[in-house]
Amino acid sequence: MPKLASYDYRGLGAMLRARLVDDGRGWRVCADEIGVCASDLSRICNGQSVSAPKVIAVCDWLKLAVRAFYEPPSASRAEPAASPPGAPAGRANGRDGQSPLPPSADEPVRETGEMFHGKSTETAEATNVR
Repeated sequence: MPKLASYDYRGLGAMLRARLVDDGRGWRVCADEIGVCASDLSRICNGQSVSAPKVIAVCDWLKLAVRAFYEPPSASRAEPAASPPGAPAGRANGRDGQSPLPPSADEPVRETGEMFHGKSTETAEATNVR
């Protein structure tokens, strides 16, 4: 049976714990800055799973690509689907047959320069919201 896709929450947790210790401001302060709650940080640091938006917020705060801890599935017994004409070599296109899929696990991990805190800064300025 092929191995299913998974996420290395233990690896993310070890990195997060080290950063929280180095930061020194306390988990609640950091959690507020990240846009999650302190119990979410505790879950991650203990290798437990949390929702994808929370993982994204934590990875943004750590300035890591979300895929840095992604573990792709092993090859299955089924033959892969053929790429449509005009697709890049070795990679299938998205559902619409035109847009490329996200980078694969063997491509370099890019660090993000901006932080996402899980909160919109645009809604504070909106006054005529119905």
